[in-house]
Amino acid sequence: MKKFTVICVLLVLIGSVFAERKALVIANSIYDGVTLASSIANADSMQAVLTKLEFNVQRFKNLKLAALSAAIDSFAVNITATDEIVFYYSGHGTNADNVNYLVPAGVNLTSSKEFSKTAYSVTQLSQKLKQAKSSIIILEASKTWGVSDSKAVPKPFIAMAAASPNQVIVTSTQPGKTVQNSRLSYDIFTQCLIGQIGSSEEGFNSLFPVVVGAVQAQTGKLQKPWISGSLKTDFHFVTHEMYIRWNRTFFKENIDGGGSLSW
Repeated sequence: MKKFTVICVLLVLIGSVFAERKALVIANSIYDGVTLASSIANADSMQAVLTKLEFNVQRFKNLKLAALSAAIDSFAVNITATDEIVFYYSGHGTNADNVNYLVPAGVNLTSSKEFSKTAYSVTQLSQKLKQAKSSIIILEASKTWGVSDSKAVPKPFIAMAAASPNQVIVTSTQPGKTVQNSRLSYDIFTQCLIGQIGSSEEGFNSLFPVVVGAVQAQTGKLQKPWISGSLKTDFHFVTHEMYIRWNRTFFKENIDGGGSLSW
């Protein structure tokens, strides 16, 4: 019995050694007749902050359906039960027949009728990522379509369910709504989110309401980010170890450089 216990402890320790923070960042900006100004800039910023937070980041842009499926499959096949996962997508999204979809590059939302054949299901995505220790799916995709902001996508995202107790799906606005000012060079939700995850030591369950408040303040309460699911174990983008290390580096640089510190 004692030998069995020792083996179990060793397996846990070995698993923790190989646990990783992994991220997949995808930006689709070029569609049939429409180009999104913010998608690439959003992904650039997200990639930068996740790299700073010590994620192993894979980044893609303007993927058609086959390439989008391949990127997700390749990412998902390497996920282990000890990994911490972030998936970020900026581009168009829609729903059809009560299924939410990420819309690949090149598709025309107003003419495509069979999204089950031309787009990637968010449900399928969440299922592929559910085996991770924790997975956070972030979708900056509830945008208007066309030249005029009054012309909405055919059907914005509807309410959705996470695939496991250790997964959340975060959308830039609430079900059935589109984002405000979708012609900006950077999206408000993504920038507010990056501002928090790149600096706050708070867990995600405490951090997200702050993001919601910031977005509502900038949009006159017309846009409210939404979260589906909950994390059984809270997730910290800035870990305590990072926080201590960064502060030690800051302190050392200021002392060595002769700078002054204010508290």
